[in-house]
Amino acid sequence: MNPKDGTRTRRFKHVFLDAEGTLYVPRNGMSRWYFWARPTPEDAIRFFELDKGVIAALEKLRSEVDTLCLVSLNSEPVLDAILDHFDLRRFFDEVMVNGNKGDRIARYLKEHGFSKADSLMVGDTPGLDLYPVVKAGVHSILIDRDYNRGHAAERIKGVYELPAWLRVADIAENMFKERVRIATLDEFFCGDARTVNCTKSLIAVSGA
Repeated sequence: MNPKDGTRTRRFKHVFLDAEGTLYVPRNGMSRWYFWARPTPEDAIRFFELDKGVIAALEKLRSEVDTLCLVSLNSEPVLDAILDHFDLRRFFDEVMVNGNKGDRIARYLKEHGFSKADSLMVGDTPGLDLYPVVKAGVHSILIDRDYNRGHAAERIKGVYELPAWLRVADIAENMFKERVRIATLDEFFCGDARTVNCTKSLIAVSGA
């Protein structure tokens, strides 16, 4: 799906999202290992909840990127149950499960004639969502969680911040091409401020 703003140069056109720990998290701060000791699809929809702002962010992303894909190592029965329960499947061009995420993404991009340079992976687990993806030549950022803070990486607080992060990346790309750029508050719209906690910032950028 093409973005509504056809005049804006986009840094990333193809976005890949992890599932557990990125789109949905355990309720009440429970340990996910408690669930995975005896996982069932029925228990999954009771144990997990959507992270804040996920639906609004996915709707925004769906209108602004060319492709949006889910890349997960969850078991298919559990993942299917969660996607259907929270009505998430409608947002994704493809749902990929199992295997090395870097290899899966690289294969998808090659099959569709897309560039790795235009692609971004977003996840919460460095060993699965960061290192193998970067090794495959695709940029990756982490969702900031307590359990991944020992790893050096670019981060956002949650998927709800991703549309604004992509907007900043676009501005940086335009700045590089135009040499001088001034960003306004309106360019950092990141969802409905009534339902999502977000901060708008004024950034002035100048170059040679």
